[in-house]
Amino acid sequence: MMRVSLFLWGCTLSAALNAAPVKVEVVPEGGLKRGGEPYFIQGAGGDGPLKLLKTRGGNSVRTWGHEGLGAKLDEAHALGLTVAAGIWLEPECSWFSYSRPEHCDRQAARVKQIVTEHKDHAALLLWGLGNEMEGDGGNAALWKQVNRLAKLVHETDPAHPTFTALAGISDLKAKGLNEHAPDLDLVGINTYGALSGLRETLAKLGWKRPWVVTEYGPRGFWEVGKTSWGAPLEDTSTQKAEFLKMAATKALGPGATGGCAGGYAFLWGQKQEASATWFGLLTEDGAATPSVDVLQELWSGQKPANRAPAVDPLRCDQAGQTLRPGQKFSAGMVAQDPDGDVLTFDWRVLSAHGARDKEGRELTPPAHPAALLEVKGSNASFAAPAQPGEYRIYGYARDGQGGVGTANFVIRVSQP
Repeated sequence: MMRVSLFLWGCTLSAALNAAPVKVEVVPEGGLKRGGEPYFIQGAGGDGPLKLLKTRGGNSVRTWGHEGLGAKLDEAHALGLTVAAGIWLEPECSWFSYSRPEHCDRQAARVKQIVTEHKDHAALLLWGLGNEMEGDGGNAALWKQVNRLAKLVHETDPAHPTFTALAGISDLKAKGLNEHAPDLDLVGINTYGALSGLRETLAKLGWKRPWVVTEYGPRGFWEVGKTSWGAPLEDTSTQKAEFLKMAATKALGPGATGGCAGGYAFLWGQKQEASATWFGLLTEDGAATPSVDVLQELWSGQKPANRAPAVDPLRCDQAGQTLRPGQKFSAGMVAQDPDGDVLTFDWRVLSAHGARDKEGRELTPPAHPAALLEVKGSNASFAAPAQPGEYRIYGYARDGQGGVGTANFVIRVSQP
């Protein structure tokens, strides 16, 4: 049995690797053609389950780097998905400068090696040359290197277009791209709170070239209100879904034109960034938030058979306040399930901040289970942790069908 299974898996993998590449073209008036047919990107970026992405109506996944790219391409191909393959490019820093030819030469050699290795894969859609490495956009040497890399990719792989992903778009960035990177096929734009006004922004800039939204999601932690000590206040999963539906419909909704090739929602999976739930469309255990339901409806035109619970902001008089170590407080969660499923509730207390890895990414902060004293239905009682610091209290409403609603608030603990 094992030998048969391994043989069949090997045949599937071999078929994926040996399938002919599919030519992708940028249409001058905007959008893509893949294999000669119009192709509008309805995708997400991240390492969440691709089978679920396909089931929900997605057609593409984005990566930021090439690590594990071969396996990602194989899995996507087996599911009928495509991949926007990212190649990480260095920002200006102490050990890399776009004004140093030797640095740029090494970077170009690395890019060519990656493209050569994966260019013939049938699931490949686009090459992403860097992500948010542009700074304020005023570095002409950087844009010239991006253009050099785009030409290099075209020479190595004529079948797949290129983009670079910007942290929003501005006059200075548009100017740099237009003056120094004419060979780049599309501009990728990462945008969150400004997604609903993106088309108006591009019109004001006089942007004429094709574009794709390479990251979009809830309002970012830099775009929301804050506590008195500066901690960002996260929207509930329901508020995020409502914002996503409004903003994505305006920018990427049915019949979207004007140079747009589609977009990638952020993040397909879960990660710690400002909080444990800020950007993840899924939770750690793979449960789907209401934003996934919104995406399914946008992508497929169909409402999901099961919808995630809707939640209100957590009820707690001490939310956003400074407490004494050991001080008791309680919180409540109000949730409704649109399908009438019976809901269960669980709570977590985590430090608001944790360590970072060697690449600067946030690691999951320490949990404080002793701070959770009792759970009664949708209510819970707590004791503030003994160690002074900042903490997030998370509430989860689960429908037992793979859907979840999330909300949290922040407290600060200080010695009297």
